[in-house]
Order: sequence, then structure tokens, then C-alpha cells
Amino acid sequence: AERDFAAVGLLARFPLILVVAPSTPARNWKEFLAWAKANAEGTSYASAGIGSPHHLAAELLRERTGLKFSHVAYRGAAPAVQDLMGGQVPFMFVDSASGYQFIASGKLKAIGVASPERMKTMAEIPTLAEQGLTGFEAWAWQGLVLPAAAKPETVARLSTALQAAFASTEIKARFQAIGVEAMPGTPAQMAAYVKAERERWGRLIRDNGIKLD
Repeated sequence: AERDFAAVGLLARFPLILVVAPSTPARNWKEFLAWAKANAEGTSYASAGIGSPHHLAAELLRERTGLKFSHVAYRGAAPAVQDLMGGQVPFMFVDSASGYQFIASGKLKAIGVASPERMKTMAEIPTLAEQGLTGFEAWAWQGLVLPAAAKPETVARLSTALQAAFASTEIKARFQAIGVEAMPGTPAQMAAYVKAERERWGRLIRDNGIKLD
């Protein structure tokens, strides 16, 4: 990706929310921590797939807390959420876009948000940081890229169009409705953000031997 793509601009960041199945006996971070520690053999968690933000966030949590987790990888967030609601797995990190409706309807219990501040659309959900898990932050994000050989004028034209879209009332309303944070910016800003994310999560991947099957 670093070699083959040219950055156009970031699209959005999706806050990741630690959620549990209705049957999991935890309502906040303190109770979740006590419940997880009580499972001496460890507990399983779902993700949208190996290497997904959902997976890496849970591995970062395991690394930070020393808890024993077993990863259950799904092909996308939707089937993972379905099994979570059904109680086949006890918890996962879900992105705000995939989990919003199920949290709002009470089909999933939200423990805390992995971003530094509460979400405007679900301000009742506290952050993990304010519940005592300091220095823990994880997001899912998306950006727009072109093949590395794209002409600079093509990149510039699409970047300008992207920024114009962010100014649209319709786009703003849609992002807010699903709890997504728009990230307007230049190609250079996206490249810098991606580099920082690659270095941050690359360390976690290397240290924990995470590999794609």
C-alpha cells in the first residue's frame, strides 16, 4: 500500500466501541474487567476479520491489560455483530457505523468508547479513558487513494472535489447520524496520518505475531 497508492485525502474516522452481548454480565469498564479476570481460561471475542481495526483494538486491549483473549475472526462486521447479539461470542470492538443501531435499540450493551472524547451522537456512552483505561485509543478510518502513477493534477482535482463534498449539508448530516467523524484534509495530511498509523499498529502486529491466514 505504501508503494502502490497515492493519497488523495482521508474520508472519516469511526470511533470503536467496546460492546458486549446482552448475556454478558458487565455494564461498564470496571465490571467488564472483573468479569474478564474471573475467566481463568480466558474469553473469546469477535472481530470483522484478521488485521481489521476491530481485531487490532482487542489485541491492544489484551496487551495493555494482560487479559487472556481468544480471537474469533468473521468475514465482516455484520456477521460478527449478529453472533454477538445471539450470545455466541461475549464481546467485541465495533465501529460506530456498524454498531450504532444495535446499541441504540438495546440489542448490544456499550461498555465504553475507545476515542479520547465521547461521541456526539451517543454522548451517554462514556469513554474507556474516563473509566480508568488511560492512554488507550483506537479508531477505524477510511481514505481515498489512486494508483501511485496517477498524475499530480488528477490527485489535486479529486482532492478539491472531496473537500467540496465535506462541505455538503447532506454529507454532514449523514456522517453525524452514524457517529462518524469527517476528516477533511490534503493528500499530504493523509499520507502523514497513514504513516503514523502504519508505524503504531505495525509494532503491535510484529510484537504479537499477527499474520493473515
